[in-house]
Amino acid sequence: MTNLAPAPDDVMLADLAREAIMLFAGSATLILLPLLVVAILVGLVQTIFSVQESSISFLPKLAALVLVLAVSGEAMLMNLAEFLSLGLTDMVGAIR
Repeated sequence: MTNLAPAPDDVMLADLAREAIMLFAGSATLILLPLLVVAILVGLVQTIFSVQESSISFLPKLAALVLVLAVSGEAMLMNLAEFLSLGLTDMVGAIR
């Protein structure tokens, strides 16, 4: 009878992949959600005033992106650095 329990390397790899997906989803949400709100508001204003200029819709979204990155960019980079540090430590531990 064979043992079907996953190897520690498989468990570590699965945990690492799950953490990477959660990090990506959290970072993407922090960036995309405010941009979505701004895009909807700008679209409503353009529809109300019948203005169809593309630069008018681009500039508020760019300003929102810069603001989001200024506010939460450091936290996202710190999360990425922590993920990489823990992931590399786990990989080195799995090799030994």
